[in-house]
Amino acid sequence: MVLSEWSSCPQCLMCCNYTDMKRVLEAEPLCPICDKQVSPMAVVISSNPEGEFKALCELLKDSGPAKDEQN
Repeated sequence: MVLSEWSSCPQCLMCCNYTDMKRVLEAEPLCPICDKQVSPMAVVISSNPEGEFKALCELLKDSGPAKDEQN
């Protein structure tokens, strides 16, 4: 995944590679992540890929085990 190709499914908002997602949706207009109908034209390159990547990293940090569970 590269920032210049950062995109997301307009239905489930899961991040994806723009070119790959368009190719998948052109073959069958169903998101491979959420299985909802998505037009290939609805997928766009993010206007703030770095911000979205940082937000995802923070979300992943917060989803780990609680500090008292790590010991």
